[in-house]
Amino acid sequence: MIEKPDKQRSDSRVELLTKCQLEIKGKKYDCLVDNISTTGASVKMATIDLEHIQVGDTGKLDVLLLSPVTYHCWVVRISSDQIGVNFI
Repeated sequence: MIEKPDKQRSDSRVELLTKCQLEIKGKKYDCLVDNISTTGASVKMATIDLEHIQVGDTGKLDVLLLSPVTYHCWVVRISSDQIGVNFI
């Protein structure tokens, strides 16, 4: 894992690739976490059928770290098959 400081963020992101599941509006999407921090994550979606997801939607992100972790989050960015979420 590599820590990447970012001038736009208040904390460092840690690059990793691990399975996760994003649930938005009751629909579950299989995905991979690209990087994660204490305030948010970048998620690579397994599908590009994201027409029902919009910036501002809230949901939860289930991530397998050392043990399963659930983050309540909201969508802050959508770009092709990538979604950025901030943790609530």
